[in-house]
Amino acid sequence: MESVDTAFSRKAPVLRIGSVAKKLAVLAILAPALAGCAGTGFSSGLFSGGEPETPFGAYLAGRHAASVNDNLKAADYYDKALAGEPDDPVILDRAFMSALVGGDMDRAIRLAKKLVAHDAGERMPRLTLALADLKRGDYAGAREEIAAAAPGPFTALVGTLTDAWAAVGEGNRELALERIGAFEGRAAFALFRSFHEALMLEVLGDDEGAGKAYAEAMETSGGGSIRIVEAYASYLQRQGRTDEARAVIESFMEISPEHPLATDALARLNRGETLPPLVANAAEGTAEALYGLGSALASDTSGNLAELYLRLALYMRPDFDIAQSLLAGSYEQQKRWEDAIAAYSKVDEDSPLYLNARIQTAMAMNELDRQDEAIRVLDAVSKRDPQRVEPIVAMGDIYRAKESYAEAAMQYERAIMLSGEPDSGDWTLYYARGICLERLGQWDKAEDDLLLALEMSGEHPLVLNYLGYSWIEQHRNLDEALAMIEKAVERRPNDGFIVDSLGWARYRLGEYGLAVKYLERAVELEPGDPTINEHLGDALWKVGRKIEARFQWSHALAMNPEKKREDILRTKLELGLEAGERAENELKGTLPAGAAGS
Repeated sequence: MESVDTAFSRKAPVLRIGSVAKKLAVLAILAPALAGCAGTGFSSGLFSGGEPETPFGAYLAGRHAASVNDNLKAADYYDKALAGEPDDPVILDRAFMSALVGGDMDRAIRLAKKLVAHDAGERMPRLTLALADLKRGDYAGAREEIAAAAPGPFTALVGTLTDAWAAVGEGNRELALERIGAFEGRAAFALFRSFHEALMLEVLGDDEGAGKAYAEAMETSGGGSIRIVEAYASYLQRQGRTDEARAVIESFMEISPEHPLATDALARLNRGETLPPLVANAAEGTAEALYGLGSALASDTSGNLAELYLRLALYMRPDFDIAQSLLAGSYEQQKRWEDAIAAYSKVDEDSPLYLNARIQTAMAMNELDRQDEAIRVLDAVSKRDPQRVEPIVAMGDIYRAKESYAEAAMQYERAIMLSGEPDSGDWTLYYARGICLERLGQWDKAEDDLLLALEMSGEHPLVLNYLGYSWIEQHRNLDEALAMIEKAVERRPNDGFIVDSLGWARYRLGEYGLAVKYLERAVELEPGDPTINEHLGDALWKVGRKIEARFQWSHALAMNPEKKREDILRTKLELGLEAGERAENELKGTLPAGAAGS
């Protein structure tokens, strides 16, 4: 996937002598000679930790800020660079894209005007100006901007959808259908065509035509798109076909039973409330098109195209909570936790997606080691909606990750009680509680939970592995435990933790050569796990490879193992495996049974 720096340019900008791009080329040639020299103009500003003092320094600072996804800071730096070189097309383009992806639309629009003055065919600047016109109701102006963009795949898709919605804004049914009809016969765009045709016809008051297009969109999507389901159900209810609307939502909920938007729509139908149309005007229709493109690209984390389209969708429709949630989810995929928290904070409190946004906010806080704050957020969510299981489970997960097993077990107990009669979908609750009880030394209760989770999950590999591993640690049911772990490995051959369990089972059975084989594979799969590295060290010692064993123990010690393992590892390094095992046995004698497993 191309980056937003290049994907929408009509052609590569011409580099002028004296431009920033030219300076970069010169710098690349002179870099060896400049290394370590004072008085070059590069030692202050960017490289000293202060503010850049030259346009070139500001440009480099902007490049760096953009590379770490600090787009608004990048736009600020590029603005400083433009103060020195206001017509440089490279800086203008980067400043524009940074402002756009950062959500500063006023700045993006200002820069778009400068870019099209340099190159009339620039696609993304033209689209941005078209959206600004369309949002304020200047539909003819929007269509003129789209028409001025250079032809290409981007213009054919995004430009056509925007042009069609501008025609809807003008009330021009014939032109709107002509524009959207450009996708006719193109399988890749069949769903876009039928869905947006339905939305357009409904806005234009053609209920009969909208119904036919919605039915086609439902068939093409297989009833699995929440946006199409919401739109069609709303349409059906407003046509007096409430039972059909309910059936459409219930059919979707067979696929996604807990989807908050479907749950909310069904509840409103059952209360006799009117479902609003998904799109009420051309601006909202364009926002829906941009959201659809962002959604289609959301799984690609190599670029920020999804982020860009979602930002544009939110510009056209600021209260677009599903787009805001998807944008936050995109940040989560990229591990941009602060950005995710900021995006989730903009989901409206009255939205069906609000509670999900708060839960995900807490999980992002947890990733930032703000566990106490995350727990407070989840506790507030639970008090707001006491029937929701998700915030309780999330609290349990956070406590379990902190090794606060008693608190975690209490939360899982709450979730189990709230869930009622257990069914197959609840196996993770019993699995998680079983882990906590095992760590607390309450093995009889833990075993009951794990056996129930094993049955409910249809022998899920995680449960097979944990129960089998636990039995092996206790030297119980060794043959059955080994068979369970082998089955788990068969189902997940590339899971390093499960492969480690198989290696450790072989170790416990005295099959040290086989243990080394599996544990070496486990380390390849999970090189950063201290327990797996320690296990491999133990097995290597047993087969006489003592130098390698000490290397693995040293490696494990450097990986921040559990506190109770550190002294054991140091003993192994200094005195050997046997001394380490004696130290471990002494430790186990001071802990509850089952709470000191490797």
